[in-house]
Amino acid sequence: MCLGNVAVQSFFEDDAVDVKSLRGKLHEVKGFKTAVAYHPLAVRRRPNLWPSFLNDWKTLANLYCTT
Repeated sequence: MCLGNVAVQSFFEDDAVDVKSLRGKLHEVKGFKTAVAYHPLAVRRRPNLWPSFLNDWKTLANLYCTT
């Protein structure tokens, strides 16, 4: 799980990617299944992101509960 744009851009090795465009689905990066979510501090500053943040964690939990 990459949390926030800095982590996403570093792990994906692409300065043009962002959380907003990548969240909500799994990505294969360097051989790893990778999910993307907003950073917790961003959610704290912008509470409207909470539903998306929670949904991303549920998606990740479902992945690990079914594999």
